[in-house]
Amino acid sequence: MIRLIIVEDERVIRQGIEKHVPFEELGVDLVRTAENADEAFKICEAFKPDIIISDIMMPGMNGIQLCQKFKEVLPECQIIFISGYSDKEYLKAAIELRAVSYVEKPISIPELKEAIIRAIQSVEKSKRQSTYLLHALLGMSGEETGNILNTIELSHEGKILKQASVFCIFILHTRKSISNAADFSNRCQGSISGMLASAGIHFLTDFVEKDLFVLLLYGQKETISGNPEIMSALWSAVSTMRREDEDCFLGIGKEVESLRMLPDSYQSALSSLQFLSFKGWNHWAAYDGPYSYYQDKLPEALQNEFHKALLHKDLKAATDILNDTYQMLIDNHAVLNFNVRNIYYTLDSVIVRSDRELYLGIFSKEEKRKTENAKFLDGVKTLWEMHAFVSRHVKEVLEENDKERKNNFIVKHVIEYIWENYGDKGLTIQVLAEVVYLTPTYLSNLFKEKTGMTIGGYLTEYRLKKAGELLGDPKLKLYQIADMVGYEDANYFAKLFKKKTGMIPSEYRENKLG
Repeated sequence: MIRLIIVEDERVIRQGIEKHVPFEELGVDLVRTAENADEAFKICEAFKPDIIISDIMMPGMNGIQLCQKFKEVLPECQIIFISGYSDKEYLKAAIELRAVSYVEKPISIPELKEAIIRAIQSVEKSKRQSTYLLHALLGMSGEETGNILNTIELSHEGKILKQASVFCIFILHTRKSISNAADFSNRCQGSISGMLASAGIHFLTDFVEKDLFVLLLYGQKETISGNPEIMSALWSAVSTMRREDEDCFLGIGKEVESLRMLPDSYQSALSSLQFLSFKGWNHWAAYDGPYSYYQDKLPEALQNEFHKALLHKDLKAATDILNDTYQMLIDNHAVLNFNVRNIYYTLDSVIVRSDRELYLGIFSKEEKRKTENAKFLDGVKTLWEMHAFVSRHVKEVLEENDKERKNNFIVKHVIEYIWENYGDKGLTIQVLAEVVYLTPTYLSNLFKEKTGMTIGGYLTEYRLKKAGELLGDPKLKLYQIADMVGYEDANYFAKLFKKKTGMIPSEYRENKLG
């Protein structure tokens, strides 16, 4: 994003430039105007222009003095002077300020356009150089940093970098990958540049991953080291910059006093991101904060207590267990290692099992839910997200409305009836519908909605499951087993069994009995 400000005390000229120069076409995104130096400074506290078009002769502070002060806080800003005078002293001052151009009045719009194009090219080149420089410094070993600084074409920032006495890497980890890296980078730079510049601190930025944005702060030791106000102000600026859906976490690396040690600062900043697990999104942490790798499993007694609370539909007791577990991990500053994740996998598995026992009792759906939930828990990065997920799951199970409970009870009753009567050869959907006083069509739709299976499919699966158990008894003939699980035709039973298991019943028995 390119920002430009026009500083001109004559309203006609100021408005003429704004009206007749096609800024958007040239690549300028935002334009502001001011009629004197004081107004320009007020605007630029938040605006942070990349390009300044300034008249030289103005009431109060003149354009030369204005741009000299701008350069102190915005050293990379590009300057275009306009003036009705061609005084050599003005020209000399413009050269010293490295002005892009000196356009004399009456202003030629084509000449001003050419000057703006050159200014934009300089801004973009400077940004590219800064990004390339930081990228190179982060990617090279400590022994190579001297060569990098000597061989790379340094920007103005690069020259200041060589004179700095303290360096510190910050990493902004975003919850989602940033699709528009340039926009995010521009917003971040615009938000922090004024604050850091006024404190005498310089910075470079770069994306190392789509969710990892790196900031290198550098300057003199007295301006950075042990300065909590800077850390607080930086985080405040970042928080203001981010959009509502851009949750992030700021990790702060250790300060180093040599560019050769910059990789150490970078690695320590990366390690500070693990504090995200217990601090949560939209917070920050330094690399040397307290943390622990929790090693214990969820005690079996606590699992049983949680299971009992769920079966008794005691929401308060179940919630208290979840809250106590969460608070224990927070108090221990636990990072998200395997053991911590396993605690929440275990809690969620207990919820799924309790749901089955309370309502449906369908193993296939239970396994599917466990798999889906484990996938979600694998992806989250904070304890709070895990805690919130299992807490919602508990409420889903225990706070079902009356209609849902009734429907679940109906399906559970049908399943239990199948368990008790699966050997009945006359067991049909019509019979099951009469058991629960519903029409066959309504029951079929309800059963499919709740279980993901048809009644016929479930009955067949359960019969074949019981047949597999009976095949473990060598005294039973195959035709006897077929009859016991509800099939009159032993050949038809054998075809179904092979389709389900990939083996005919006799092969299955041989494998089962060894």
